[in-house]
Amino acid sequence: MTPHAQRSSLLKELQRRHAELSPRLRQAARHIIDHPNQAALATVTELAAAAGVQPSTLIRLAQALGFSGFAEMQKLLQAALAAASPSYGERVHRLRAAGAQEGIAGLLKQASAVNQVSLQNLMETVDPASLEQAIRLLSAAPLIHVLGQRRSHPVAGYIAYGLTRSGRLARLIAGTAGMLREEIETMRPGDALIVVSLHPYSTDAVETASWAAAHGVSVVALTDGALSPLAQYATVLLDVRDSELVGFRSLVAQICLAQVLVLGVLQADRADARPSDSGS
Repeated sequence: MTPHAQRSSLLKELQRRHAELSPRLRQAARHIIDHPNQAALATVTELAAAAGVQPSTLIRLAQALGFSGFAEMQKLLQAALAAASPSYGERVHRLRAAGAQEGIAGLLKQASAVNQVSLQNLMETVDPASLEQAIRLLSAAPLIHVLGQRRSHPVAGYIAYGLTRSGRLARLIAGTAGMLREEIETMRPGDALIVVSLHPYSTDAVETASWAAAHGVSVVALTDGALSPLAQYATVLLDVRDSELVGFRSLVAQICLAQVLVLGVLQADRADARPSDSGS
């Protein structure tokens, strides 16, 4: 089994066993699922602090999965990262170490490093078949609704802007003046909803996805994996995870995926509009 396949198997096992774990082990497992590259690069103390648990919790989690300890489990994650990009982990560590000593210029290096992690992770978490399915659904929809609250709002705004500029009928659901419910109820069967929400999830986003799924609206969810509450309502789930820098989550991977969706719909529309050979 390749290092990447081994890592995928580990993350899937964490997802499968998530509900049966104790609360603290669930918290640690969820952090590793959301931040597998951080789990590969950080020390057990750093990772525990980021996950909000004790280092011993990570050790117990690894042992519950059949490893001798956290170090053995981390080696599996490190091997996958090294195979994807030789010396990648070493380069990120070097950038972060330099950044700690170089003021604002160093902060730029650190931000660049964590955003590289986000983009690397995006290529590994998004399933190409799911991405193609999402493009087909969106291209076939007469009207595309887009919702993203709080931190995800700029991503939703970008998608709505890009689709509208491309000539597609698209609408940003904003809930202005307390009218969110009324906006939601304008969605019609056959429409599509793009909903963007990562942990901690927006209640409005989850409720909107639930309403859409119950009323014949296709739901394309940009969220952080199968443990997301959006997963149960999604026609298509696109797994996207962004890294954090001193507590601030990047939007780079989400914006990159948003750009691909807009361009993908545009390409699909152009292909549909192209005259067929039989009609020429």
